[in-house]
Amino acid sequence: MPKTPRYNILIVDDNPAEIRLMQEAIKDAGLDKMVDISYATDGEEACRLITNFFVNNKKPDVIFLDLNMPRMGGKDVLHFVKGHPSFENIPVFVITNSDYKRDMIDCYNLRADGYFQKPTEFRKLVDFFISVKQSIQVRSKISVFWIEKTYAELSGTA
Repeated sequence: MPKTPRYNILIVDDNPAEIRLMQEAIKDAGLDKMVDISYATDGEEACRLITNFFVNNKKPDVIFLDLNMPRMGGKDVLHFVKGHPSFENIPVFVITNSDYKRDMIDCYNLRADGYFQKPTEFRKLVDFFISVKQSIQVRSKISVFWIEKTYAELSGTA
């Protein structure tokens, strides 16, 4: 049986509690056995990591990006990723506490692949990462459409 390739995920969030919640949700979803996760705690660190990944031929398969961070915000990171020919095809999901419509519009104008408000319930965060896992299992890749569709079904918003 061929070994399933591992996927590289970059989580960018300045809040250690949020990172810990995502780690637990990834584990509860069973996604931890399929991915290698890197973390950045601000936008500048994220851009450095992405550049270093590219130099080492190990770019992220997906980026989960918070908006409100010190030093360099999420919109600036999104602009950096989507404005660079080597990185522009990396899917970027904005996962934020912001429910401002303007933030969502700005992110989609900057070519974000998805925009999710951080769920207030841990179970919904697990559902999100189950959607990522199923995308890998069923599609053999991280599919934005599949994740959004499956998450909506799991969370009852479909």
